[in-house]
Amino acid sequence: MKKIPTLLLCLISSLSILTAEEQAIESAAGIRLVPIPAGSFLMGSPESEESRAEDEKQTEVTITEDFWMSETEITQAQWLSVTGKSFEDLIGTAEGPLGRGAKLVKEPSARGDAQPMCFVNWSDAKEFCAMLTKQDQKSGAISAEQQYALPTEAQWEYACRAGQTTVFGLGKNTLTSAEANFYGPSPYGVEEKGEYREKTTSAKTFAPNPWGLYDMHGNLYEWCADGYEEQLPGGTDPHVEKEGDGRIIRGGAWDRKATSCRSAYRYSRDPNRRNANIGFRVVLLNSPR
Repeated sequence: MKKIPTLLLCLISSLSILTAEEQAIESAAGIRLVPIPAGSFLMGSPESEESRAEDEKQTEVTITEDFWMSETEITQAQWLSVTGKSFEDLIGTAEGPLGRGAKLVKEPSARGDAQPMCFVNWSDAKEFCAMLTKQDQKSGAISAEQQYALPTEAQWEYACRAGQTTVFGLGKNTLTSAEANFYGPSPYGVEEKGEYREKTTSAKTFAPNPWGLYDMHGNLYEWCADGYEEQLPGGTDPHVEKEGDGRIIRGGAWDRKATSCRSAYRYSRDPNRRNANIGFRVVLLNSPR
């Protein structure tokens, strides 16, 4: 087989990124979503991966339909646009326990239009998706069959990996605080300690993964649609509708070590919990889930 020149490979890669850019869509609330192609991948982590947990045993997963995913975590400006409530409104009226990090509510650095929306519980995130769906269907931005939703755990990891088999979806087996917002003194795969910012960073502060998604590693944990099970769901379009106290969060956060930012890392939280380190992003599906 003839080897393709490196320059040509770079050109092909650039054209692929351009095509994805052209296919991106925007909601009436200014939420930009990038296309995620259907495909198969190996979900979870190999036994050789440093810091892996037993609930990350690898399994084959097939995503049968293309979907779109918001390129960033939902920002405070986008939250306000859809719900009509500001960051302060949510904290002042929300029910449910405030978790670790509640002190940041009074700090200006936790707020800002481009800052990701935190302190939302799982129900808040689900309601946001329903409101956004209704608004965009009414405006004609999406069809009556399309629906915004939280990603399933499988959709989330698939999009995070962006076709990569490395520990992180950035195509690397290392992570430093120059590449993502987490507890910098505990990087992954390198010894040099990095910066600890002690708060969220604005959307698009760091480079995106190959599919155009920002902050899939660090900044905020992100709610997924699934309930938690010790064994990763495999097969075709898996979705765990299990009721219970634990809902999946993915991606790591600004106050967590780099190991929790790994593509395969999974954790569950009480769906009523509100934390300074949990937010969400949305997917647009072509048919209701």
